[in-house]
Amino acid sequence: MPPVRPDQIVVLAVFLLVLGVVWVLALRHRGTLRERLGGNRRLKVLEVSMIGPTDRAMLLAADGREFLVLRMRGAAPVVVPLGSPQAPAPHSVAGVP
Repeated sequence: MPPVRPDQIVVLAVFLLVLGVVWVLALRHRGTLRERLGGNRRLKVLEVSMIGPTDRAMLLAADGREFLVLRMRGAAPVVVPLGSPQAPAPHSVAGVP
């Protein structure tokens, strides 16, 4: 195996430096980048949860409405529209009104 030449070390160091600068800039401007790259999309995946090895529950937002999608192996996906979140009803603890 031939030894590593000094110019190869310099190229690697410059590449890692540029990569680090791009990473820091992306972290600093992530809100702006998110708006520019995906701000005008009509369909957004809000959350995905694994129910089983092949089953998933997904929350989707489409045109301001939210949907629950259940995807199970061997069955057609189930799509349930979700209403707007409601404030929980006030309840009393025993002895406290």
